[in-house]
Amino acid sequence: MNNSEVRALRKAFNSVKIRQAQNPPDNFEERKKRLTASRELCVGNEKLLAISIANLRKNGIIVHLVKDKDEAVNKILNELGDEKLVVKSKSNVTKEIELTKTLEKKGLTVVETDIGDRILQVLKASPSHPTGPVTHLSAKEIAKGLSTHYGMPIKDDPDEIVKIVREDVISNIIRAKVGITGANAITAEEGSIVMTHNEGNIYEVMRKEKHIVVTSIDKIYPDLESAMNMLKILSYNATGAIIPSFVEIISGVSKTADVEKKFIKGVHSPSEITVILVDNRRSELAKSGAKELLYCVGCGNCLIHCPMYNTIGNEFARGSHLGGKGIAYHSLYNNEKDEKLEYCLTCGKCRENCPLGIDIPEMIRRIRSTGLSSDVYYFLKSHTLWVYFQIILRLNLGSE
Repeated sequence: MNNSEVRALRKAFNSVKIRQAQNPPDNFEERKKRLTASRELCVGNEKLLAISIANLRKNGIIVHLVKDKDEAVNKILNELGDEKLVVKSKSNVTKEIELTKTLEKKGLTVVETDIGDRILQVLKASPSHPTGPVTHLSAKEIAKGLSTHYGMPIKDDPDEIVKIVREDVISNIIRAKVGITGANAITAEEGSIVMTHNEGNIYEVMRKEKHIVVTSIDKIYPDLESAMNMLKILSYNATGAIIPSFVEIISGVSKTADVEKKFIKGVHSPSEITVILVDNRRSELAKSGAKELLYCVGCGNCLIHCPMYNTIGNEFARGSHLGGKGIAYHSLYNNEKDEKLEYCLTCGKCRENCPLGIDIPEMIRRIRSTGLSSDVYYFLKSHTLWVYFQIILRLNLGSE
């Protein structure tokens, strides 16, 4: 447990809470109901998935539905061909399939273009929040690591840190011919890809000659209206803002019909778009009692309000699977009882602050308990651990 990281994490999370209090969205309860209805309709809906794929292809987009991470990586390698430089944007699905790590092992250079993810990549650190991956790192820690990587002194000033990392990212974007992004939604009715971002990097990455979108089958939405509703809820819960700076909607490659109304494709970049739709056991989970887990939109509001996560940070995580929800998913995916489930207090804060009301505590109880005595044991153990971590944290913070 790194005390400075936990302190930075709490500070960042508190700032989000303040922005949330200052920007209450209109009709939020109604929006959450609409989001729940669309998730219930779409997750595990094979017919709607087939319609989405058909409409993507109708729009001239290449689609690969892949079973697992190995197949996903192989498809991406085939799409990359002889290219040795790839620029990519933040994507939890690419983290899940360990795309960057695997491509680098194959001799490719992969550059994360999101400032936070690029810092993580350079520092070889783990993320602490799905939309704010370096929330747990102070400017001082970041500057120290970047100074070593770039071979020059960098001040622990956020403006200078962003400036240096941005210059690095832009130089690689200019040279690259292939860009990889994730997607927040795929809409069935329109066959569209929806992506949101604040930094503007996705706009640059998706405009390379070839754009590869890596996302998962649980990102299907009925239509653009339901996807936009989700984005507003995601943005508010993740950052406290009503809407992100940018929303990209892609419904095909660049084309023109200026001459005799005949469509000519590939006028500007991208001239080719490929979507890799990853299953990776989601269809199995959707048919089990864990379907509700797949409703998650990745806002991270559960982490912001989790007492244990605010005490030990991403020690309460398994790789890129963060907090109680992440550990539950990891356990179900691997069909094993992860020992980090013991950390969960089953206090219900995650459920109360989830826009979909996903009952993570109950799911964790089911995974780790076989009876009343076992449930009581885990309750007492998790609370004892939390008290212990709180005492250690306060003693250490008091000594700094």
